[in-house]
Amino acid sequence: MKTQRTRLNQTVRLVCLCLLLLTGVSGCNLPPALSPVGSPTAETLPAFSPEPTASPPPGVKPIVFWEPFALDHPQGLLLSELVRDFEAENPDISIELVPKSGYESIHDAMLTGLSEGELPDLAVAFPSMIAEYAAAGLVEPLDPYLTDAEIGFASEELADFYPNFLEAGRLPGFDRQLWAFPFVEHAIGMWVNDALLAQAGWDHAPVTWDEFEQACFDVMTTTGVRCYSFVESASTFTAWLYSRGGQLLDVSRRQATFNGPAGVESLALLRRLIDAGLAWRPEEPYGDYLAFAGGQTAFTFSSTGNSRLYTEAYAAALHQGLAPFQWRQTQIPQADPNTPSTLLVGTGFFLVPGDEERQRAAWRFIRWFTEPSQTARWASGLDTLPVRASALAVMTETLEIYPFLPAQVEEIGRYARPEPAIPEELEVREILHTAILSVTMGYADPQIALDQAAQAANALLSQQP
Repeated sequence: MKTQRTRLNQTVRLVCLCLLLLTGVSGCNLPPALSPVGSPTAETLPAFSPEPTASPPPGVKPIVFWEPFALDHPQGLLLSELVRDFEAENPDISIELVPKSGYESIHDAMLTGLSEGELPDLAVAFPSMIAEYAAAGLVEPLDPYLTDAEIGFASEELADFYPNFLEAGRLPGFDRQLWAFPFVEHAIGMWVNDALLAQAGWDHAPVTWDEFEQACFDVMTTTGVRCYSFVESASTFTAWLYSRGGQLLDVSRRQATFNGPAGVESLALLRRLIDAGLAWRPEEPYGDYLAFAGGQTAFTFSSTGNSRLYTEAYAAALHQGLAPFQWRQTQIPQADPNTPSTLLVGTGFFLVPGDEERQRAAWRFIRWFTEPSQTARWASGLDTLPVRASALAVMTETLEIYPFLPAQVEEIGRYARPEPAIPEELEVREILHTAILSVTMGYADPQIALDQAAQAANALLSQQP
């Protein structure tokens, strides 16, 4: 068991990552409240507990589901509606939703339950957390359910899932078994102001990093607008690293490799753009999306989970008199466009070992939840990407409102892959964030900053068994 001090430090870091996923922002400081847009704040949502439910009638299997959303939060409300619909279609199963005020609360409760024995049947978490639970014997492998003749998926159904979303649940170090199933998925993409690009003579978004750098110069020269509004972000750095064929860690997951050529050139490009006056950090915390929505920059890099922030900020800018312009999100530039890659940030369902019938009932809910109509409904508010390709065909109303969604799914999400699922993931992210800051603020060059970060990461990773 972890010491109390270690667990407290880990919980603080988990708060950061959970806020990152829930809001789509790229670091630990949340964007300010924006009126009238209504972007998220750092305030904790009020806890909401459902009314006690009566014992289920004989023959009904009760399932306890730990989930991260307050039930009066939009995602919590939608999740509750989906659960009630599932129960209506499956009257032999009842699901007790237990809101845990974020993924970090689920994590803390899981660690507590390891010693006290009070655990759910079903829960959701980040891959690094699930890897820790699996090592402690708290997770049931899903492969037997995936191929079960009665409640599994047919081959054509499995082919409908985006392969990388499923692959994220096959955690390294566990014999390629499936331990998690997609719940919420985001990916890092590039937001593009097509109007500024067209003025600069570009008829397409840059697809390579050389094109991106050239487009930045062309936009500035032609329009006078600085091309790239940024915030320092370990997520963006990792996406850039992946796009150049780099890796965060080696295959042992105990040695950092982000200080290789792919990582160094990623930060070197950012530094060149800053030095040339083409890239800048807005004064407002997370002001990059506000600058983009206001037509003040050609590019930003951000999670697909930020889509509503961008949409609402653009609507507010139009209301204040901004002339409309064409904009969208697309895949980030690549070293080789034929083998694209970016960062996937997601959480997954997992089953806790216990009564076999309850496990099968919990799996039936997972299976139902990820059917095309349900994943389309779950993704309709842009809080996640749909996890199955056929879902787009039934998302007609959503696509009318958010026409950039197909590109987010097919061009970005399809080619995203996660960070290594290791318990030290958040600490490595903190180390990387410090290195990025040292470069953007001019304290160190990219190679020195990343070498120092790699040494710190290696020292951290070497402490683990």
